[in-house]
Amino acid sequence: MYFSTKSKTSILLAAIIVAAGTLLQVSAYTGGEISIKVNNTQFTRLNDTGNYQIKVFVDYSVSDPALIGQKINAVMKVYSSDGSLLKTTSFPGGFPVNRTGSTYLLTSIPVSPAQNITTETVFTDLNKTNLLSNPVKTTPHMTDLIKSSEITSTLTD
Repeated sequence: MYFSTKSKTSILLAAIIVAAGTLLQVSAYTGGEISIKVNNTQFTRLNDTGNYQIKVFVDYSVSDPALIGQKINAVMKVYSSDGSLLKTTSFPGGFPVNRTGSTYLLTSIPVSPAQNITTETVFTDLNKTNLLSNPVKTTPHMTDLIKSSEITSTLTD
């Protein structure tokens, strides 16, 4: 089959337009679909293990009705005082989001409170590829021991 130069150009242009449209649809999230704010933080020594538990509670409000009832994820990054990443934690299978609600992320690290750790938490799509919310940063403060019955596992990357 023979295509003229004009036909080849038209076909190429159509393919570029379709590809660009597909990329725009994939990146449709703006990071403003959900608003999150810190409710509380805990930084606690875990019994006699030498590890410390970090627990960040966040409240959220969903502005995109298409997300309500869908499973999304949340990611918490823990940084040392010099800004280096110590650990990343998220939910193993995500969680269903309501119009408004609360959730928490927790992880343990072998770092003393003297290191002044900070956290950054953000909501993402289920695969953790697109941001759905504003990031929130915290500086957890030392609290009482966390009981083992309060620990819910989250995925650590």
